[in-house]
Amino acid sequence: REKDCFVSSFEHTAKLLEIQTHLRTRNFALERRLVDAQSTSQTADPMTAAHMQSLEQQVKQKDEEIQKLYRQQAINTTKMLDLSEKAQASTKIVENKDLEIKTLEERISNDEEKVSDAVTKAKKMEDSNKVLKDEIESLRKNLDDAHKEIKSLKTENAHLVERILKIKNQKADQMNLMNEIYEKAMIEKEQKSIEAENNEKYGVLPDKTGILDKIAWQRNFDVQLPTKSLKVIQAHKGQASSIAFDKRGKTVASCGIDSAVRLYDVKTQKHIETLRGHSKSVLDVEYSLNDKLLISAGNDMKAIVWSLDTSRIAVGLTGHKNKVCACAFSNDSKKAYTGSYDRTIRIWDLTTGATREKVSCGSAINYLGVCAGGNIVGTAHMDRSVKLWSARDGKEVASWDDIHSRQATSVEFSEDGIYAITASRDNTLRLIDIRTYNSIKVFKDPKGNYRNMHNWNNASFSPDGKYIVAGSRESELFFWNVKTGKLVKRLESDSSAVTNSSSNTTCSRWSPNGHHVVSCDNDGCLIFWGP
Repeated sequence: REKDCFVSSFEHTAKLLEIQTHLRTRNFALERRLVDAQSTSQTADPMTAAHMQSLEQQVKQKDEEIQKLYRQQAINTTKMLDLSEKAQASTKIVENKDLEIKTLEERISNDEEKVSDAVTKAKKMEDSNKVLKDEIESLRKNLDDAHKEIKSLKTENAHLVERILKIKNQKADQMNLMNEIYEKAMIEKEQKSIEAENNEKYGVLPDKTGILDKIAWQRNFDVQLPTKSLKVIQAHKGQASSIAFDKRGKTVASCGIDSAVRLYDVKTQKHIETLRGHSKSVLDVEYSLNDKLLISAGNDMKAIVWSLDTSRIAVGLTGHKNKVCACAFSNDSKKAYTGSYDRTIRIWDLTTGATREKVSCGSAINYLGVCAGGNIVGTAHMDRSVKLWSARDGKEVASWDDIHSRQATSVEFSEDGIYAITASRDNTLRLIDIRTYNSIKVFKDPKGNYRNMHNWNNASFSPDGKYIVAGSRESELFFWNVKTGKLVKRLESDSSAVTNSSSNTTCSRWSPNGHHVVSCDNDGCLIFWGP
């Protein structure tokens, strides 16, 4: 459209120029005629003068027309310039579009090349995939063949293992039978020897319940009531919970809130070793009858059996749902007993670490002890009851729920297996005759100074069964005569490490030879007492 306007304007301007040229020519002719007329005007008539005026007027009109044409020419020139600028702008736009078209054509060409390359690659990949599929199919067939061969080998191996196990079991049965025969013969020989000696020395002792341990009476006891504290050891950081002597009386073990079990030499009172395996407080510890094992019970809901030959964990006993407060071994060291706040006793097989019996008690257990004969387990409970159980199958043998007014803290047996002594937070001790299951005597301090300050604080017999010791507040020890039931001694420590603190006894034990008493308190101290 702009091009048409430009052409039309150009043609119109050319026409105007042609008219202008024509008018200039006529005007020039008229001016000559006017000059000629003026030169002859003096001789001309009036008509000639009039004619000249007419010519002058025509010339004037033509000049005006020329002026109009000039103005029109200027307007047309301006339009032509505007149209020229628009035409240049349109030319640039067209050039840009041409460049864009060229660029797009190049991109299309490149894309076509890429598409062609992709098609070529795809074709190559299809060929490769076909080869891979063939290889995979071949491998699958090989794998199937291998699986079949493996299955066949497994079947053959199972048969071989079964045959080997059968042969081994037969040999093991033969060895076990031979061992059993040998052990039975040795036990019978030893029992006959011991029985003959016991019948000669202790034939008059009562043994109505089968609990009596006559072996204990073969020892030559030299029990001496301690008169002072010999040494105080800071055994634990925080409370010391319990202590135990080995059966030879050479080593004493302690446990505490610092999750450690520590062993000390009784003669030198020096530290021997520390056993660590619990993640929380250790609450009880006990030696096996053969002194080869040690068991500890803890607030981490487990008990650990330690090998004293290697000082390593032999068996871990887990299964309780609350803290394990008490533990002990069977006489043959093949079983262990644990008591917990989950209100159960567990009998453990130490060969496998599995629970053999789980016995519900009805109340949280503070303490557990095994009779010297090994066939009775005693427990002290938070609900103040004291109970006796069969060590073989966990059946209840006897129970007392009225001998104490507050929770029972311990139950321990005399070396002859005839008596049990219980302790309680009501600050009294009770003597029970195991033969009749009767509570026959009460031990207490007439002045009221004896105070049982812990839920597992114990009372224990001297090795000869003549005295009972129990710990009290400020690390004091109280001694009673079993026969008379009277308080015979009250001991305070001479050590400033104890007297300067408000320590409360948590456990006290006689040494197996009766020469010493060892106690521990809630400040982590281990106190050796002697004559």
